[in-house]
Amino acid sequence: ADLTADEGEASAFVIVSGSAAAAAEPAVESLVERLGGGAVAVWTEVVQHVPIELADRARAAVDAAAADVVVAIGGGSAIGLAKAIALTHRIAIVAVPTTYAGSEQTAIYGLTGDRHKQTGSDPVVLPTVVVYDPDLTLDLPPAVTGPSAFNALAHSVEALYAPGHNPVTSLFALEGVRAIAVSLPAAMRDPADLDARATLLYGAFLSGKALGATSTGLHHKICHVLGGTFNLVHADTHSVVLPHAVAFNAPELPGEMAELARALGVDGDPAGALWDLAVRSQVPTSLAALGLARDDLGEAATQAAAAITDNPRPFTADDIAGLLERAHAGTRP
Repeated sequence: ADLTADEGEASAFVIVSGSAAAAAEPAVESLVERLGGGAVAVWTEVVQHVPIELADRARAAVDAAAADVVVAIGGGSAIGLAKAIALTHRIAIVAVPTTYAGSEQTAIYGLTGDRHKQTGSDPVVLPTVVVYDPDLTLDLPPAVTGPSAFNALAHSVEALYAPGHNPVTSLFALEGVRAIAVSLPAAMRDPADLDARATLLYGAFLSGKALGATSTGLHHKICHVLGGTFNLVHADTHSVVLPHAVAFNAPELPGEMAELARALGVDGDPAGALWDLAVRSQVPTSLAALGLARDDLGEAATQAAAAITDNPRPFTADDIAGLLERAHAGTRP
């Protein structure tokens, strides 16, 4: 990794998530070593949903180290922390994703405090350089691989009809769906399948590009509430909620749903196909299995309904509550 700039060697604040270090310890250590004297600090405390308190401490550490670039090695939480730093310090990010979240291709950031996840978009948090290396994902356990890939898949699916979508973003999104739908079952069957791992990264890249050029909608808003308020693992919520969100919006999107079905390799019913893919990939399909109490569904529906500002199909809080009831039960839509 060459961090040499016109003004001299850059000073890197390196964020390494615990899961990345554990999954590919020799490779990650090698990456840090290759930064040499450019690595002025290494930060390993990474928490999902990026708590504001954690972001503030990491920002203070960047100041203390006098760093002028952040290198983030890990999943969406590590890259999310790098984005929180860039948001206030206006410094460049080099991202080395080791999961399939795809957030490295977006200007979207998120911070959590007081049981509320605040999301926004700022070009300054978009990584300047992204390095994809499927070797770094070979030891990623299935319990992380599957939900992470569904996170990326949800980006592509929602980009088909989110505000800002256009024919070009839809090409990215549909190719992302195809790549993930083909490679995810293969990677789950054989975690050492390098071709499947590489194709998953390709799909995640495309999904991130599609999301970065459009925006989030009903599905992602629900997942942000489930994570920010109830502390569910963000990646796990996608495979549970996505089939039901697609089923809810499908009546208003016949053209987009036909394209999505073809990308998934089915003749019709993309919502059912997404649920089938989740089952085939052995990822979560029920909010109950994720630990969400049924008594919390009302609060989740109210918060999500208030957060959703644009959706192809009109909705009420009761509609969202019904969607969450079906996701909680985990039945095929």
